Amino acid sequence: MRDSIRRKLHTMLAAALCGSMLLAAGGCGSNETTITETVIDTVDSNLSNDQGITIYRVQGRSVVAEGEPFQPKQPDSVANALEETMGILPLTGGVHFQTYTMGSGNSVSLIFQVDDGVSKESLLLEKAAVVSTIEQIRNIGVITLLIHDKDGETVDEGVYSSKSFYYYDDVVPTGQNTGQIDIFVPDENRKGLTPVSLKVTLQLDSSVEEEVVRQLIERGALPGNTQLISLSVTQKVAYVDLSREFLEADDMAVYSLVDSICNLPHVTAVQILIDGEKQDKIGTLDTHVPMTYTRP
Repeated sequence: MRDSIRRKLHTMLAAALCGSMLLAAGGCGSNETTITETVIDTVDSNLSNDQGITIYRVQGRSVVAEGEPFQPKQPDSVANALEETMGILPLTGGVHFQTYTMGSGNSVSLIFQVDDGVSKESLLLEKAAVVSTIEQIRNIGVITLLIHDKDGETVDEGVYSSKSFYYYDDVVPTGQNTGQIDIFVPDENRKGLTPVSLKVTLQLDSSVEEEVVRQLIERGALPGNTQLISLSVTQKVAYVDLSREFLEADDMAVYSLVDSICNLPHVTAVQILIDGEKQDKIGTLDTHVPMTYTRP
């Protein structure tokens, strides 16, 4: 497991990319090394905590495991084990742990402050190291990371697990990485959905959820001229804000959107918004509340 995480991170970061997330970066004529961030099962964690907690740290452009597992003095107390673990967790320069809060179900929010000049690459590596370490704490719940700048403004926030970091195994010589997504599109008679697997590229300022919607629009699964206004994921719910053209969607278009996004491992429900507003119904379906996987 330790060799796996080291190899995959190193391979991903060795590529010169200008794209991000689950898939690939398109070549943009720059030699600057950037990275991708997405969700896939790549890191095995010792969730039982029976053999201690493996401490992960950033080393160069990789995340590596410390040799000896850390044994919390109070492993059955989530708060105490978290405090002990964060107290010894090595952070790279420019990233500072500030505090944490506990919520229901042993959910935890960790707050970090980053100095000016910390790259997205360094921040991604640090997030991977922190999450892969603390999710091993026995009975810990949902992990949220909040990143503040030096003025205390939130510059990054997300819910993570070790599955929240995607590492490429093969680097294309052109400096592009490729990745696969699976979407569901209405069949010819619009009576059901057909799975489609795609290899796609993703730009650094985009996300895998946005790429899913873009692919659905390009393939005619959604009403013509539908535009994606914004998309965010909070507590595993994807909030998808679309233009008013989506009001013309039939049930299959709604199913296609919801099931394709819910097929991502970090999303369990989709809340559809039109120009930022909830709609009671689209087609014949109730869309006022988040919808779960509904593939007929």
